[in-house]
Amino acid sequence: MTKKRSRRLRKKLRVGEFQELGFSWEAKFKSLLTPEQSEALIDSLLSEVIEPEGLGFGGWASGGFIVGFKRGSVSESQRETVLKWLRSRAEIDEVKASGLVDAWYGEDKGEELE
Repeated sequence: MTKKRSRRLRKKLRVGEFQELGFSWEAKFKSLLTPEQSEALIDSLLSEVIEPEGLGFGGWASGGFIVGFKRGSVSESQRETVLKWLRSRAEIDEVKASGLVDAWYGEDKGEELE
């Protein structure tokens, strides 16, 4: 049974129309990266994709979770942009990503790792 909540409470809890979606990803590398190479990869990811798309990122070079920087969800096109960028990198052999999931409560809203 779904609880009846006021608009203010739904917004505060980030449920219903205020739900925020994000996705997780993980990468396998062609060879082990040095700390400097990992840092350079993250710097490029942040400056070339995450910041221009208005996203937030938690994690490191081998994977993490991506959400909207401000309130709101990651769109499917933003998800595809990030994955396309990751797959284009020479040092990355394989990238797996979840579908869009509830960023606050973890309920799956898409496909599993693909």
